[in-house]
Amino acid sequence: MNKELTLKNRDLNWLGKAFGDNSLISPFKLSQEEEFTAGDKKRLIDIGVIGEDNNVKADYFPMLDILSGADGYIQVVFSRGPVMAKKTILTKKDEKVSLIYKADEAVINMPSNPYGMVEYLKDFMGSSKLTGSDLSLDEDAADVLTFAVIADLYKREVLKAYAAEEVFVCPGFKKQDILNSVNNIRANSQSLSYHVFVLNSGFEKFTIEKVEEILNSLISKGLIKREEEFYMLQGDALLFAGNFLVIENIIEVIVGQVKDDKLFRSNFLLIQAGPLDVVYLEKSDNKIFLECMSSLNAQTLLSTVLSEKPNII
Repeated sequence: MNKELTLKNRDLNWLGKAFGDNSLISPFKLSQEEEFTAGDKKRLIDIGVIGEDNNVKADYFPMLDILSGADGYIQVVFSRGPVMAKKTILTKKDEKVSLIYKADEAVINMPSNPYGMVEYLKDFMGSSKLTGSDLSLDEDAADVLTFAVIADLYKREVLKAYAAEEVFVCPGFKKQDILNSVNNIRANSQSLSYHVFVLNSGFEKFTIEKVEEILNSLISKGLIKREEEFYMLQGDALLFAGNFLVIENIIEVIVGQVKDDKLFRSNFLLIQAGPLDVVYLEKSDNKIFLECMSSLNAQTLLSTVLSEKPNII
């Protein structure tokens, strides 16, 4: 039987005291302590969460027990300009609840619906089976950042030509321009290189020798070419950059798992620039995996992750 419960944030801290030892990812433990009044207690009694003796009633105990002893979570954060949505699924062994925060309230559902968020995202993403590019990279993080910088430089030149109503001709970019850009990543959600930078938790400063080494590596993989002193995209990389001009949707998926009172986390990004242009980004060790996929495949991936138990250790 589906059960939904809406609690005030101050209720969470107070109810957590009834369970004693809450896990380190429990909403009971993470919620800020606020004044809990007699009126708040009466409200919980009226909706059937607790009795007059302050004990949690049997109907809601399983749901709140998962919140208290959560051993894993899956969180999806969607943003599209001013539109933002966030959903969290908490697990305790094989049991799950979903949690959505709204202003000063938390809406809890048991059992969780792993497909509700995906259905919501369909309206924004579309459901095409097609991709605008077949680009796929599994390279050292510094190589992917440099590639993303070149793609961003290319995008800037394209958009400047569009704005000036000029025929676009891109001669490529000099090594020094690439070095300056890779060492000065700005906080800009429209920048692919910014998302790579954040995913990698930053980078050490690049030297001109390091950039040259990476550019030669990208040339060997057929992603860029050199003409005199200019480096330019080619093949699937050029097609990708030409399609990925304006980022519309950003979806971050974070998976957490508690073991021996320690929290382990993993995350990936889905970034969409059009109905056919979705890119998947994930870091593993010192590498970053970048792959283009269809919006339908992206939604299938989200459904799979949300329906499984976190297992990242």
